[in-house]
Amino acid sequence: MAVERDAASFVDGVAEQAMAALRGDDPVKAARLLREILQKAPGRLDLVHALAVTELRLGDAREALDTARKGIAEAERTRDETASMMMPQLKLVEASAAEDLGDPAAALAAYDEILVHEPEQPRARQGRGHVLLAWGRVTEGLRALDAYIEDKADEPPFLQAAELFVDEVRRFVRDDIHPKEFLAAHRGSYVEMFDHYAEKMGKEGWIAEAARMMRDEDGKVVPIIPEGAAPYAAVRVDLVNPQSGQPGRIADQPMVVALADYPAVAQAPVVMTWPPGDWPFLVSICSQVPWNDLTVVIVPHADPEGVALQIDAVVGEWYTAGFDGAFGSHDAGRLHEISDLEVGPSGVRFSVDCGRAALGAVDDLLRRLTVLHATVPLRCVHLGRGYPPAGA
Repeated sequence: MAVERDAASFVDGVAEQAMAALRGDDPVKAARLLREILQKAPGRLDLVHALAVTELRLGDAREALDTARKGIAEAERTRDETASMMMPQLKLVEASAAEDLGDPAAALAAYDEILVHEPEQPRARQGRGHVLLAWGRVTEGLRALDAYIEDKADEPPFLQAAELFVDEVRRFVRDDIHPKEFLAAHRGSYVEMFDHYAEKMGKEGWIAEAARMMRDEDGKVVPIIPEGAAPYAAVRVDLVNPQSGQPGRIADQPMVVALADYPAVAQAPVVMTWPPGDWPFLVSICSQVPWNDLTVVIVPHADPEGVALQIDAVVGEWYTAGFDGAFGSHDAGRLHEISDLEVGPSGVRFSVDCGRAALGAVDDLLRRLTVLHATVPLRCVHLGRGYPPAGA
């Protein structure tokens, strides 16, 4: 018995160190300690939950999902009072991790399972509504948030914010605003800020939108391509001091912007569809569509793996044209940087820093994809955060 007490005391001591690390804003240390202690006490579901939450905080959604699901399996095995108490919390982490990994169906399933046992669980009610909105199921999402508000099971400030959000989304839909306005607002605000700093730093000799260049073996000046990147993935820096080579960024984070008449709509991803007629495939746009980190998801009818090379060729030609100034001028308005293309079950995904390029850059990409559509049929092109609409 003394040995068991000593072991329990050790576990509690390390667990308290982990919680102290979290309170001290050191999630890396907290995760290390929690993993260490769970090797000795794998059945401590409270610590499993703490580790999964910490992994989410660190941006390790895959690890968080695995940890949460191990905890769920343990809870299902033991089925005691502690398991019953921890199961909804583990399911909430599972749902959040699935959202971060781009799997709205899995997130929705996790929320629904919680609500089977706790029909008014506020985090599940609210989370379910937001997943539906981010998945383009706007009517269902608004109804789910209506139910969350009507339950009155959450704190008043959260309920009031949700009510304002729901009212504005409904007004946006009722007013029949084209979702392209989300793009225009994000681009306009970002370019306005870019122009301000470019002018300010330009007086000190800094150069805006300079390409990263080098001389090749023949002495020709060519763009620097990051190691392992696509051959077209040249890079421009927002600002550079030509004397020292010091680069500068206009914004360190993706810049999310609200529409002037609908400010609450930008508080969470809401995916709307482009009215039919302009494009031969579905186009969806999220209320959060940062111009300096524009996410594009191309969803083909065929297996994405099988057509990734054709899509990559079109994206590469589009990016090269924008990098060279097709959507701006000789001195400004270039595309700045593009990520690697990620191929997954939901489609081909990439992100691009559009710099000060004109809004027409998006139309140009859609036109190029329309040509591709004749040989590689596309279901949907999705722009911004959130997910391509269900069924796309």
